[in-house]
Amino acid sequence: MKTWIGVIGIVVGLAAAPGCSRRDADRAKREGREAQEKARIQLDEANRKLKEQLKRADEQTREDLYKARDQLRQALSESEKDAKKARDRVRDRAKDDDSHQ
Repeated sequence: MKTWIGVIGIVVGLAAAPGCSRRDADRAKREGREAQEKARIQLDEANRKLKEQLKRADEQTREDLYKARDQLRQALSESEKDAKKARDRVRDRAKDDDSHQ
């Protein structure tokens, strides 16, 4: 009897072992797929955030360039006005010098 119990135990153990291995393999595959999906979601989120940051940086750069261009135009306009005033003063002095002679 003890022999039969021992043999039955071994047979049950051998029959259950492939089932456990299959379950373990299925669980490992499922966990692997879940990990891949989680990594893909994280990658997509990081990609989305990076695109948003690049878009914001691009907009900020564009705004800065517009401001710099406007400041340059204003400085050029003021410089032209100053040059015209200086030219007029030189011309007026030349006229005054000619009239005194």
